Amino acid sequence: MKFSQATLFAILASSTFVSAAPAIVVEQSMVKREDINDVLEILKELKSLNAKRELVEGDELLELTTRADSVLGELITALTNSGIIGDIWNTLTTDPAISTSLQNIIQAAIQTAVVQGPALIQAVWNSGLLGNILDKFLNDTDLRNALFDVAKSIFGSAVNLITSWIGGGSSSATAATAAPAATAAKRADLLDQSGEYLSERDLASIIQWIVQEISDSGIVQSLVSRVLADPQAAISFLTSAFQTGLVVAEDIYSWAKSSGLWDSALAYIGQNAGTWASAIASFLGNALSSGQISASDIDNAGTLSTSTASTAAAANVAARSVSVTQAAAATTPTTTRAATQAAATSAAPASAAAPASGNNALNSLIDKYGGSVSTAAPQVNTAGLASSLNTLIGAANQAAGSLNQRRMY
Repeated sequence: MKFSQATLFAILASSTFVSAAPAIVVEQSMVKREDINDVLEILKELKSLNAKRELVEGDELLELTTRADSVLGELITALTNSGIIGDIWNTLTTDPAISTSLQNIIQAAIQTAVVQGPALIQAVWNSGLLGNILDKFLNDTDLRNALFDVAKSIFGSAVNLITSWIGGGSSSATAATAAPAATAAKRADLLDQSGEYLSERDLASIIQWIVQEISDSGIVQSLVSRVLADPQAAISFLTSAFQTGLVVAEDIYSWAKSSGLWDSALAYIGQNAGTWASAIASFLGNALSSGQISASDIDNAGTLSTSTASTAAAANVAARSVSVTQAAAATTPTTTRAATQAAATSAAPASAAAPASGNNALNSLIDKYGGSVSTAAPQVNTAGLASSLNTLIGAANQAAGSLNQRRMY
């Protein structure tokens, strides 16, 4: 049976938590009373199951434990559906009474790789710590080259990376300013005349009460552990834990490195280049401009790989690339030279229009590698060509003679 309107009002009026509750900034405003009722009902059942488990044993205890685990999953789903799960995580991760316990749970989940690399790096990005983590990659001899490998797999060269960085500067700024406007528009629609939705003030009080119930029922550890084992749910929880400062970048980095999660995280970035290209270009573009790294770090990436399979695959790709390039140069030298000259001509205006920071990085590349374009015609080795041609003609004549003899029979 769902909680009645009177029950919700009783919760809101409870002096035991209203007076002691810290101010909560609610992220999700449009929350239905019906959805909150579902959450409260599940919490009530969990509390009842935990009380019964203390009185039974054997098969009955196993049955109740299984049911409690299932209801725990239902609670996560209900919190997600109601839209308040982010507010619940923010409140939990800022509760000093359970902060140490939560830190230990997160540390164990990361160090034992319960949390997956893609979920971890996504939470790092969502929480605004991506720059901190990437900076640690640059200062870590074990992972520095892995970051350059990913950059090269996305952009191909330092020049391409800088071009992407220059071209993506304005779009990111537009996206950053658009978000607050959307939030403000959402807040403007809070007034609900029908009473179907909770007000922000009531919602903040109910969230505090839900968090208190979770803490008092002793399910914090089992709830968080289950959340961290779910890749999608883990992103939401870890984002809150990182944003609120429950776990700092230094700990995140060391824990993930010890379990090898950064390898899978970097592989995920490389496989989803379209999503991550702008962030990687911005970070490494600034590093190039400031002299923290050099263009050769990216251009030569992959040569220091410790993976035999990766090295062999890269060698095969390179061999095929060289073969195709040589064939094209031998058969169409004029076209190749024209394309090279056209590329050099079209690149000049783009460089002139780049921002000052981009020009510095591009100029450093030109100084390092040279800015002139070779116009020398490719040399085609024709030695022995006449002899081979005569041999081919002789073979053709011989074949024709054989064909005539067969017709005579």
